[in-house]
Formats: sequence, C-alpha cells, structure tokens
Amino acid sequence: MDATVLVVGAGYAGVAAANRIAAGGAAVTVVDPREEFVERVRLHRLAAGTGAATVPLREVLHRRVRTRAARVTRIGDGTATLDDGDVLRFDRLVYAVGSGAGTAPGGALRVDTLESARRVHDAAAALPDGAVVAVVGAGLTGLETATELAAARPGLRVRLLSAGPVAAELPARSRDRIRARLASLGVEVGEGVTVTDPATLGAGLVVWTTTPAVPGLARDSGLPVDDDGRLRTDATLTCTGDARIVGAGDAVAAPPEVGLVRASCQAALPLGVAAARTVLAGLRGRPAPAASVSYAAQCLALGPDAALIQLVDRHDVPRPVALGGGAAAVVKEQVCRYALRRARGRVA
Repeated sequence: MDATVLVVGAGYAGVAAANRIAAGGAAVTVVDPREEFVERVRLHRLAAGTGAATVPLREVLHRRVRTRAARVTRIGDGTATLDDGDVLRFDRLVYAVGSGAGTAPGGALRVDTLESARRVHDAAAALPDGAVVAVVGAGLTGLETATELAAARPGLRVRLLSAGPVAAELPARSRDRIRARLASLGVEVGEGVTVTDPATLGAGLVVWTTTPAVPGLARDSGLPVDDDGRLRTDATLTCTGDARIVGAGDAVAAPPEVGLVRASCQAALPLGVAAARTVLAGLRGRPAPAASVSYAAQCLALGPDAALIQLVDRHDVPRPVALGGGAAAVVKEQVCRYALRRARGRVA
C-alpha cells in the first residue's frame, strides 16, 4: 500500500492504531517524545516506588512501524512540524496525543504523566518518617496514589483531601469498602475540604490529582476542537475539519453515538482499533464503520494487595455489584496485562 501514515502519540490508543494499520500494509511512523511505552494504569506504583510503569516502545510495536523521538508542534495541510524543525508529510494522520500534565498550584505535583510520577517518587523518597503527604482529590487517581503511598511507606502520614465524598461516583457499599481500606492503611481522610493553596496544608509533599488536561496541539493547529481542546470528529473518528486526520483516545471529542470517552484503557483501546479501521478504509477508498465505546468495570487499585472491581453498564454507570480485597487485586493485575496485550495486537 503506497501511503504514509503518521501516528502522533504512543499511548494505548496510538500503539493500538499503529500496529493494526501497519498490519494492513501501510507505512506507519509513530511520533512521540519518548522511546518508552507508558502504562498509565501503573503510574501510581511508579510514584510510590513499588513498581515500574514503562516498556521499551519497540517491544510493543509491529516490526514495520517506524518511530521518531520528537514532539509534533503543529499539524498543517498534510504535514506535521516537529520540535526539531523537521516537517513530515502524511496521507493520513492519527491524532492520539492523550491527556495529562494538567495544572497544579505552586508547590504541588501531579502524577498523571511519566515525568510527574517520577518527580513524586523522588520527593516521597526524600521524606523522613512522620512527614505528611497530602493527596488532593479523591477520584480514582487520588485513591490509587494515596493507598499505594501509604502501603509502601507506612511511616508517612498520608492525608486524602477532597471537596466532595470519597469516590463519589460509586455506590454507597463500594465507598464504604474504600473508606475501610483507607482506615486500615492509616490514611487520614478529609471530605468537604477545598484546597487552594498547598502551602497551608503543612505537608512535605502535595500530590494534585484533579482532572488532567489535553495538549493544545489541535487548537494550536487551527483544527476544530471543543471547549477543552479535544479534536472534534464524526462517528468514524474522522476530524470534522480535515478528512486526512483521524482521532483516537481521550483527546478526541466524538459525537454521543460513539459513547462516553474518558481517560481509560476501556476507551483508548477500542478507539485506537476503530481509528485504524477508518484509516485503512479511507486508503482503500471504502466507507468506514462508526466507532463504539462501551464499558464493563471500573478497576481501582487500593495498594499492592487490594483492589475494587466495580461492575458498570456499557455507559459506565455503576451496577450494584463489586469485587474487593485480594481477589480484586489479582483481577486488576490481569486487566493491566490484558490492556498491554491488546494494544500490541499481533506484533510481528
């Protein structure tokens, strides 16, 4: 197939798309600043010093996929400009830049990118026993970070602070399980607490786990975006402003019929696969099928030996069924491994 495809971003969606497009016969180049694949579902472990969160990028890519260690700064008329000054031409481009690097007030660190998780790790490792670590935000990321740090460093005083209830989106029984686990690890919980200035917390380390942001690449390139900067697409994930560009992952604003798109492997992987189908269909002059996202569970690690697997319906609404404890931790680990295998696909 005489076509050049660029994939911008080497997360779950980008790798899933790149491997399947390459297997379909197109020449694919993945452009990403890192030469590592980041398992975002494991960043809390990296931050706490209990495990790694990266795999060499070459190990997860199809042998025919080329890589370019650079950052795309602008997408133009069939071209992508890199931060080293080079300009790459494309027949199709998969926009899979993901999310992360959200804002945090001065004195606080985030944990949603590889670099930020490493900074949290270094800062926590330098703290003496008795020091306070404040985790702001009691969503899934905040809970995973707080419990992992408390389990790894029982000598620290870990505080979890939230403007609303802990795990507010989960059923009451699941919230009770989570609170019991926090108590068993000695995590101090403050609900109804609004933090504006980390300096007022008296903590040696403040970890900010509010909603991550998406990169500004699409907006900076003059492409159609929503209010949060996500690339607008149709139901096939084709950019509404340029049919050569196909979106994938949580930096995409797809129409409602595609389904809820949130930062998770359950969204990134099917969107990456769908983006590959759309690219290959376009190169072959065929219509592309609509993309679809559905959910099965929310998987929450609560330290290295416990987890909560909350079953949900296809729209990500919790069902009244959940699995907890050590059995859930085994399931959570298998889910993480499966996500990596699905991203890889059949890597030749």
